[in-house]
Amino acid sequence: MHPVPEQTFARVMRLRLAMKRSPSEWLLHNYLFFKVPLARPDAFLRRTSPYVDALFHPGFWAGVALLGLLGLYLVSRQWEAFLATFADMLSVEGIVSFGLSLALVKTLHELGHGYTAVRMGSRVTTMGVAFVVMTPILYTDTTDAWRLPKRRQRVMIDAAGMVVELLVAVLATLAWVFLPDGGMRHAAFALATTGWVLSLAVNLNPLMRFDGYYLFSDLLGIPNLQERSFAMGRWWLRELLFGYGEPQPEPAQGQRKALLVGFAYATWIYRFFLFLGIALLVYHYFFKLLGIFLFMVEVGWFIAMPVWREVKVWFKRRHDSGSRGVITALVVLGLIGALFVPFPYIVRIPAVLTATQQAPAFAPRPARIEAVRVQQGQEVKAGQVLIELSAPEIEQQLKGARERHQLIQDRLGRRSADGRDLSESLVLARELHLEADRINGLERERSRLAVRAPMDGIVAELTSELSPGRWIDEKTRLAVVAKPGALEARGYVDAEDLRRIEEGDKGRFVDDLHLQDSRDIDVVRVSAAAADQLDNWVLASTFGGAVPARMQGGKAQAEHAAFEVSAAIDGVSEVLPLTEIRGEMQIRGRPQSFGLRMLRRVTHVLVREAGA
Repeated sequence: MHPVPEQTFARVMRLRLAMKRSPSEWLLHNYLFFKVPLARPDAFLRRTSPYVDALFHPGFWAGVALLGLLGLYLVSRQWEAFLATFADMLSVEGIVSFGLSLALVKTLHELGHGYTAVRMGSRVTTMGVAFVVMTPILYTDTTDAWRLPKRRQRVMIDAAGMVVELLVAVLATLAWVFLPDGGMRHAAFALATTGWVLSLAVNLNPLMRFDGYYLFSDLLGIPNLQERSFAMGRWWLRELLFGYGEPQPEPAQGQRKALLVGFAYATWIYRFFLFLGIALLVYHYFFKLLGIFLFMVEVGWFIAMPVWREVKVWFKRRHDSGSRGVITALVVLGLIGALFVPFPYIVRIPAVLTATQQAPAFAPRPARIEAVRVQQGQEVKAGQVLIELSAPEIEQQLKGARERHQLIQDRLGRRSADGRDLSESLVLARELHLEADRINGLERERSRLAVRAPMDGIVAELTSELSPGRWIDEKTRLAVVAKPGALEARGYVDAEDLRRIEEGDKGRFVDDLHLQDSRDIDVVRVSAAAADQLDNWVLASTFGGAVPARMQGGKAQAEHAAFEVSAAIDGVSEVLPLTEIRGEMQIRGRPQSFGLRMLRRVTHVLVREAGA
């Protein structure tokens, strides 16, 4: 485009005014990312460039590659010790060491960009700190590299930082192998992991405008890759949905066209989850009121606003589309309608299958096991001894009481020959009676030292490792006796699904391991109040169950409101499970639309967070 007198300046001013943002817009765009220039290093880099000439010789990097392979081999021989060093880093000293190592590696990273740019003939205007979500990140401005005529030169500048980090990682890995345990070895570990992991995991990502993006762009030979791919992606979507018949933003065909479109959509999807993650981060990073505001700003400005702008373009050009636009509109209306059509909904409730009538058996007091008289699955009668116990302290007390009883009897027998015993006859008779009562009480307590069946039934559960000589207390459930024939499922439903079920609903019980056939069930009881403690502890997440819980005071406490649900098993079962079977109740709840369900879930989360 050639300059036109009295028009070019006016056009440039219009573009500048169009790009100019209000203070509020500037703040919204920059509160998560802004740069602070710290130095103009071009002169320094040129003056000190001869000192790093060795780093640009192929022989040097061939040696580094050999050292890297050697280091990886030696570390593989001590892999367990290498991983164990990571646990040592989870301390104040380790965190400080990692932070200093990260700062050192990133400083060398930026110097690598700078020295390479200077060597290639480019200028380095500034170096400084960029703040991303209030996290400082060093940066080097090498935008002047676009003037370089050869793609290889730009690629070397793009990759220089990562190459320097890998060089540090190679040297630190070798140092870790030969250093003794201590602070220096921890520092070498921090430098090695920082170089290897961050270089590969962060810097190589082409979907964000870091080193990986510029490297990818220069390797492809497509300057301004992001802007050009976005334009191609929007064009492709509009043509797919509405068939405007517009020319392509640029004459790309075949693989190049597919690459631009694919890169655009990969970046958009990545940014969606990235901005959503940042929104959650700023919500938790600041105090609640500011966190909610920034969360809404992040989601609204960086996710919803771009979508809304594109939708506005579609609406403005609705008359330009042909039959394809009509089909797209019908499909969209159908999808929106489907969101509000009630569909059958299955309420899945974590539950256990067990006998309807069952009773646990406990020891009457702390005692020692003498013998286990039953086995799991054995039929028993009410009062039958399941486990014999003994308490040495009772035997000791009983022995002492009998000895005192005999001594008092002896004194009463010779009182006619002993004046003192004669004068204390009434006292001795009273003590004799007390000792007899004590003996009777101890004998009754000893007779209770047996775990008995609380009712007729089958031993459905018997605690493992019940062996003679083991000590138990009165809180340990030793056995469960259940009556065969009637089974029930008991579980916990959350507040969101509570309104969708009621007594009389039908469903199925399916065990987690699918060891048994699923069983028809009828809901017989739905608790009206939430349970603070989970009596069915096997359902708690702390014991591998599906109900979120935490341990408090030795008991499983529900993290959120959990309502107990009981369901009867249809029909009579002759087979009684020998232990509680964990699974889920699948209840056919009232139909509900997906849109309403998501709206209620979002409302539930907002109400919960507002009250947190």
